[in-house]
Amino acid sequence: MISRITPVVLLLIAIGVFFSYTNPTYSKNVQTLRAEIYGYDAALRAASEYADKEGRIAEEQAGLPEGELARLETFLPDGVDNVQLILDLDALADRTGITLSEFDVESPEQADPNSALQLESDSPIESLDIGVTAIGPYASFKTFLAATERSLRPLDLVNLDIEDSETGVYTYSMTFRIYWLR
Repeated sequence: MISRITPVVLLLIAIGVFFSYTNPTYSKNVQTLRAEIYGYDAALRAASEYADKEGRIAEEQAGLPEGELARLETFLPDGVDNVQLILDLDALADRTGITLSEFDVESPEQADPNSALQLESDSPIESLDIGVTAIGPYASFKTFLAATERSLRPLDLVNLDIEDSETGVYTYSMTFRIYWLR
């Protein structure tokens, strides 16, 4: 009789151990591992999509003429080069017959915080304000502004103050905003 009860008791103990220990432990670990695997699979898919998109962009970039790429880099550079911009503005001013002085570089955060031209912080484009004083006749200043307007590098004139003069040579206080990619 004991030989018939022993298998039944062992079977009940095995079922109890399975439902009380093995199944919860196995299920919890498997679910955790499946969630990790799903996360890794999603990351792999995203990396694959990124690599595909990067490849397409590289092909498109290779198809552009080299001169156009240089113009694009000039139009919206990867970084700000204040010194080169100031040198370019000074050379432009010399060609148009005005004199530049008193350069002042400040970030837009230092400028008027209520300005409508403030860029969002999550924008891929950064900006910087450069203040400059120019001295010269009005016709030369007008030529200078027209030349900056035609410049390949975008410059926004955000502030302009003009001091009157009896001699016809005026003092212009300007603030330009320049842009570049982050």
